[in-house]
Amino acid sequence: MKQQLAYSEILPNDVLEAKTELYKGYADMLLGYIFEVVKNQEMAEQYLADLFNELTFSDIQEMTMPEVNTYCRLQDIARRKLMSFFNSVDDCGQKLHTNNGTVIRKNRFIDLMDAQQQHVFCGIHYNGKSISVLAHELNTCEADIKKILKESFTIIRKNRNVAGLH
Repeated sequence: MKQQLAYSEILPNDVLEAKTELYKGYADMLLGYIFEVVKNQEMAEQYLADLFNELTFSDIQEMTMPEVNTYCRLQDIARRKLMSFFNSVDDCGQKLHTNNGTVIRKNRFIDLMDAQQQHVFCGIHYNGKSISVLAHELNTCEADIKKILKESFTIIRKNRNVAGLH
């Protein structure tokens, strides 16, 4: 198990040392996570460097408190940094425009979903949007978005072994 910094041990003048310790303990895992998103080693390394360079004293204090999973906090920060990357990638890959203007990807699972399911699934899966953002976009409650997302996963689950050879 990775040794975490104790909350009480970090003082403002120790921020560089704390960043270094966090980097030593978590950079390899975060780099792997970031690389899986951007699929470019140099870009992934730059995102990683930016993430650690931008950590503040309060970030470090918050993520090193007892009962806090430091890696999950760092991964959350990485996810927020990667939003610009997500937003630069098409909503669902290759675009196809439907009559109502919905942008979807040519994908056998997404093709089985209705327009609302496509919007919710692609928004969350490909764009990293939150349920609350999608609820606001679709002018509905979060419970409805969760239900629509669950329906989307049910479509994928029921049809994933139908397509012959893998």
